[in-house]
Amino acid sequence: MTILVADEGLLGLTELVPSHCEIRWYSGRDIPQTILKGADGLLVRSTARVSAHNLPDSIRFVGTATIGTDHLPLQHLLDRAIRVVSAPGCNAFAVTDYVLSHVFSWAKSRGRNTTDLTLGIIGVGAVGSLLDERARALGINTLLSDQPRADSGRRLDHLPLVDVVRQADVISLHVPRVTTGDYVTDRLLDENVLSQIKRSALLVNASRGQVLHEHDLIKQTHFDLVLDVFPNEPVISDALISRAWRISPHIAGHSVEGKYRGTKLIVNEAASVFGFELNQLDEEKFLETVGGIRVVASSMIDTILTACPLAETDRALREAVFRAFELEKPHLFDSVRKTYRLRRESEPSPL
Repeated sequence: MTILVADEGLLGLTELVPSHCEIRWYSGRDIPQTILKGADGLLVRSTARVSAHNLPDSIRFVGTATIGTDHLPLQHLLDRAIRVVSAPGCNAFAVTDYVLSHVFSWAKSRGRNTTDLTLGIIGVGAVGSLLDERARALGINTLLSDQPRADSGRRLDHLPLVDVVRQADVISLHVPRVTTGDYVTDRLLDENVLSQIKRSALLVNASRGQVLHEHDLIKQTHFDLVLDVFPNEPVISDALISRAWRISPHIAGHSVEGKYRGTKLIVNEAASVFGFELNQLDEEKFLETVGGIRVVASSMIDTILTACPLAETDRALREAVFRAFELEKPHLFDSVRKTYRLRRESEPSPL
């Protein structure tokens, strides 16, 4: 029997995994040692605190249903010959819905015409490239910056970071967290870079919290700010809450399709490692059961705004964590995140 320890938020896992496999569920950021004993595989999300030293010798596989892997001790896992897989691109469409919804609602609140905006995209991987494609289809001009891809010859349309920051009306961040090497992204937009953002522009961070530094953000107040991730997540200071135009509890990628796609990708890999076959599933029926029927409105802008409403999410997070005791903030943040109702994506996309 294959034993899998899994985050309770892995959508579709029960439906996909055959009954002869045992699933041990955990909740929250910490994984109890007791349920890891004798387990063969570990399936997590971005909030998991994973220590290779605490994993039993029986663990041969770790899968994360996320695009990034910076929450995993990769080198330690590889040193132990543990197979590690992620789900690149699984929630890219959901994140672009999130960014575009904010762009449209912000433009309306500021009296801006979206087709007059220039969108600067920092990081042009799975999410950034899709955002570029969708924005241009909606008549929004885009500027792209991705130094690693430019240096490798993969992005001939690359512009230096500062050039994009100076020219864009909206800046959206889509870089992984990199702490060493030639392309460090921690504090990528420091005080100097932030100071060069256009007055009354919009900065959106739905990538990694550490790309920005709280002190820098609070000091530079001449642009609007949307944060789905935070420098000290899950703690958000009252000063940063007051500084931001909109906040959300790390849910930019939380569509039904994105969550299911992430689960399916890593379970497919686990099945190949442990030698079992996935159950057959009527996927569209399952998605409708979880998230309802996909929204179709009179225009793509209205569809995105209806499919991905964010004002209430902002209000719920502010009311929960603002002026709360600092020790309570992680629990309150996670509580709002856990109760976020998964949304359908604005367009059908392959699963």
